[in-house]
Amino acid sequence: MSHQKIFIQSGKMKIAALHYEGEEKCVVMAHGFGAVKESLIPYAEKFAQDFGVLLFDYRFFGESEGWPRQLIDIKSQLEDWRNAIEFARGLGYRKIALWGTSFSGGHVLTLASEVRVDAVVSQVPFVDGLAVARAAGIKNVLKLALSGVADKILSAMGRVNYVPIFGPEGSFAFMSSSEAEKYSYLIPEGVEWFNAVPARIALSILQYRPITKVGLIKCPVLYVVAERDGITPAKATLKAAEMTENSEVLRVDGDHFDVYLDFFDFCVEREREFLERVL
Repeated sequence: MSHQKIFIQSGKMKIAALHYEGEEKCVVMAHGFGAVKESLIPYAEKFAQDFGVLLFDYRFFGESEGWPRQLIDIKSQLEDWRNAIEFARGLGYRKIALWGTSFSGGHVLTLASEVRVDAVVSQVPFVDGLAVARAAGIKNVLKLALSGVADKILSAMGRVNYVPIFGPEGSFAFMSSSEAEKYSYLIPEGVEWFNAVPARIALSILQYRPITKVGLIKCPVLYVVAERDGITPAKATLKAAEMTENSEVLRVDGDHFDVYLDFFDFCVEREREFLERVL
C-alpha cells in the first residue's frame, strides 16, 4: 500500500514517519518498548484501508534523529506524540484516533487524558509500572535499577550503558522469558535496530502509571488484553478499563506477543471495526 515517508519536527529533532493518506479521519501510531515503526506496518496497512494513518518512530529510534541510539525517555516520547498529533491535524484530518501497543499503549492513555482526541486503541498496554515490576520480579528490577544508575553516571561522560531489551529466561534483560523471546519476530530485516536500550529508563518505569489518569479520558477506548500476558499483566489492564468512563475490552487467550503473531488477524480486524464504529 502506498505511503509517503516524511519527517516531523519534534523539539530540536526530526522524527521519521510514514503517512498513508486518507480523508477526514487519521490513526496516529507509534511502536512499543524499543521497537521501530516498521514492526507496525501490517497494522498501518490494515487501518489505511479505511483511514489516514501516521506511523512514526520516536526520537533516537529507527530513522529519527537523536543520540544515544534507542534511548527511551518517557517525557520526550510523549512530546513526540503531541507533535505527531498536531502534524496530523495540520494535514486537515477532522478526527484523530490514537493507537498504541505495550509501552506506547500506556502513552496513548496518558495523552488521551490530556489532549482532545476521538478514539484510542490500547493494545496489551503498559498501564502501571508497579504491576510490570512485580511481574518482572524484584531481583531483576534491582539489577536493572543498578544498571540504570550506572548509565546515568556514564551519560555525564558521553557514554552509554546498554541492557538487552529481551532475552531467554534467566538472562539479564528488560524482558527475560520464553514469552519475551518472541519479540525478535516483530523486527523486520533491513531496519536500523539492535537488541538493547540505555539502562536509564529503568529509573523511570516504576513511577510511570498511566492507570492514574484513565479516569480523565472522555473518548471511547478499546483495551486489548492478553489473558496470559507476563509482561504487562492483564489484571492491571482490566482494572484500568474499569476505571475508564467509555471503554471496551477485547480479550484473547494468549501472551503479550501473541497479539502480534497468532492473534494478529483477529485483533487488527476487531480494532479496525472499533475505529470504524466510533470515529
